[in-house]
Amino acid sequence: MSLIKRYSSMQGDTNVSVPDTGASRGVIHADEVPTLKVATPRLPARMNSLSFGGNNAYAVARPIQLPLRASTQPGLLRRLVDPLDIAMQYPMDVVAAPSEITKSAGKQQSFINRLWFSAVKIVFPPLLSLVIPFMIYDLCAQYLFDISHFMYNVVVISLLVTAYFITIEALSALRIEHPKPVETDTYPPASAIVAAYLPNEAETIVETVEHLLRVDYPGQFQLILAYNTPRYIPVEETLREIARRDPRFLLLKVQNSTSKAQNVNRALSEVTGTFVGIFDADHHPALSSFTRAWHWLAQGYDVVQGHCVVRNGDSSWVSRLVAVDFELIYALGHPGRTRMHGFGIFGGANGYWRTELLRKTGMDHSMLTEDIDSSIRALQQGSKIAYDPLLISRELAPETLKALWNQRMRWAQGWFQVTLKHLTLTLRSPHLSLRQKLGIFHLLGWREIYMWLSVQIVPILAFQLLREDIKWFAPLFVLSSLFTLSIGPLQVLLAYAVAAPDVRQHRRWFIFYALMSMFFFTGFKNHIARIAHLKEALGEREWKVTPRSVAQTAPAQGKA
Repeated sequence: MSLIKRYSSMQGDTNVSVPDTGASRGVIHADEVPTLKVATPRLPARMNSLSFGGNNAYAVARPIQLPLRASTQPGLLRRLVDPLDIAMQYPMDVVAAPSEITKSAGKQQSFINRLWFSAVKIVFPPLLSLVIPFMIYDLCAQYLFDISHFMYNVVVISLLVTAYFITIEALSALRIEHPKPVETDTYPPASAIVAAYLPNEAETIVETVEHLLRVDYPGQFQLILAYNTPRYIPVEETLREIARRDPRFLLLKVQNSTSKAQNVNRALSEVTGTFVGIFDADHHPALSSFTRAWHWLAQGYDVVQGHCVVRNGDSSWVSRLVAVDFELIYALGHPGRTRMHGFGIFGGANGYWRTELLRKTGMDHSMLTEDIDSSIRALQQGSKIAYDPLLISRELAPETLKALWNQRMRWAQGWFQVTLKHLTLTLRSPHLSLRQKLGIFHLLGWREIYMWLSVQIVPILAFQLLREDIKWFAPLFVLSSLFTLSIGPLQVLLAYAVAAPDVRQHRRWFIFYALMSMFFFTGFKNHIARIAHLKEALGEREWKVTPRSVAQTAPAQGKA
């Protein structure tokens, strides 16, 4: 708890609010200290502000835990917090109050900074990936020697190798593995954590809580909603009523939290289950999901990641695009990569951890993709992560291009952060095999290089076309072009074969995705990845929340 006061115009009483202590069953407000209304003496009329060196100023106390001091007053006033006493006892940072001119200059500077960042993000990626390479090829041809043919071979080989691994990964996903059945009828306690930023998810959170309370699990089940909110939201009262009604539901308001990671970390102190499932506020897992997840954990795995399926694909063309893209990610990419490399990855939601491991690993709120960061740190310790495409949870996709841009930008920059932080450390880990280390390099290192290398085919062909040096019917050019161009449609076809039934029934979505991927979506994602590199280099790490809306969907199947 921190004390931040502006000592100006201090006429009247100082009010210190009394927060809801959450005395009712199933409701906890984390990190809250009971406080009372405190009457402070009125300043003389001539002293309408505190003066430091003759200038109005802000007195900002450094973060402290406020002590409760004794009082001679009876009843509720027996224990008081006197803000003026504390302000005098604890050190304060004094900052001059900004004048109107200073505020105006600050706004102008902020606008200039935003304009600069926008210009950098728009201009630099094509400049670095297209224009500058073209100039290098031209200068080398004029003053040294022509390197375009050498670079052409490098780029083509990289495209062919990447296309080959994508194909093997997709084909590997066609064989679905099932967990071994548990030999005993005894199931350990299980917990679910839903992390929510309530203003963004007020429309969906009650539906999600009610759905999770219908989970069909043979053992004890606990549901924790760990949420943060900057203001009171009316839905909080509805959630408190659910907590009073159902003892399995624990409502946990996390004060001073600014991230999902902080909410999950706080909730872990309240978890009673042997294993815990992590969900976002829009997720509706299959009702049998916890039973199936335990079957994986019982055979020696530490984490199992499930298949996330979009449940609002009918909402817009963007959500239809994402619905199919998720099938390429979760029905092809995750299972195929797990079989190829010998490890899975926790994707942030619909993942089930052994509670002890998650408490030890925790989540780093400074990372934009705290889920990938936690996965890699768990792998470094020798943990085993499984993937099950039949462990289904349905979620909401972004419905606008802007929301999709923000979501994928955070993902791309977060992956880049994880690569910078963990690639070298993971390759040195004694707990990983050579096969797994090669998989880590492919997953982290190569994906970041490939975003820049693959686009080099454009300036190379443009340069050779300008010099009339391109051989359109050369065998290498023809065969490599046909092979690389065929990978996209092949992925979509295989994704359709293994997609979740409620997405596979929309055949037109897959045709639409195949066309959009060829002419727009693949380039869109690669462009975002290149911008994400620049944002990280410039230190711009703003988290933009993905809007949530209510989707009218059929109930999730109990057996998936």
